[in-house]
Amino acid sequence: MAKTLLAVHAHPDDETITTGGTLARYRAEGVRTIVVTCTRGDLGEVRDPAHLAARRVAELRDRELDAAARCLGVSRLVRLGYSDSGMAGWPENDRPGAFWAADVTEATAQLVEVIEQERPQVMLAYDETGGYGHPDHLKAHQVAVAAFYPSAAARPPRLYFGRFPSTWSREFVRALREAGIDAPGSAVSGADAGQDLAEIGTADSLVTTRIDVRAFVDTKRAALACHASQMPADHFLMRMPLPLAERLWAFEFFSRADHGHALDGVEGLETDLFAGLG
Repeated sequence: MAKTLLAVHAHPDDETITTGGTLARYRAEGVRTIVVTCTRGDLGEVRDPAHLAARRVAELRDRELDAAARCLGVSRLVRLGYSDSGMAGWPENDRPGAFWAADVTEATAQLVEVIEQERPQVMLAYDETGGYGHPDHLKAHQVAVAAFYPSAAARPPRLYFGRFPSTWSREFVRALREAGIDAPGSAVSGADAGQDLAEIGTADSLVTTRIDVRAFVDTKRAALACHASQMPADHFLMRMPLPLAERLWAFEFFSRADHGHALDGVEGLETDLFAGLG
């Protein structure tokens, strides 16, 4: 049976920052990879106005997402089409069309339709923190969990939440700063964070699954470079020399979930999202 992996993300560039290595690895292994992006990222800061030309931010980020998806070998890219909600507390959180303000039932129905079309065995989503608390990431988690369970016969056998283990997150920041790279308080905050958060990460014990993506770090870097409006050459993630990136991005982490919560007591760490699925 053909294998299919579906990943749900909030903004353009999230697919690469958090799951780029995993998407590239499984595509190379012949897995059909589906990326669902909930918003167009239209409130993301464009650090170099030259990227805009006559285009709107949403159009620019659409083009960048297309390029990154090609780089990662994504089989199908689905846009739910919502507007970026901005950071927590921004007035844009409640503007018409914003993902945070969107009806959960409506958004869930769109995702359920994709699940029913693709019948993935594995679904990836953000954890309950959304990674760093961005409203669109929190909403993406809510919608992904809501879509996973009503999917009836099409329900994927497995749901995984992306995780940033605290030990790894702290080492990421420490290693970048030691290399002379001015990393923010959390080096996994993403281009849309817009602030120096004290720390991002969940307890290491929540991690059930560690995916080896060492062979795909260069692909992940190339895909990240496609998001040039968010990731200019002086961005701390882009300044990492390849040997450092190969060390820090060697693995991507997940927790296998059940009823919207991480499973407890999984023996050891899984190394394959599809293990035992045939």
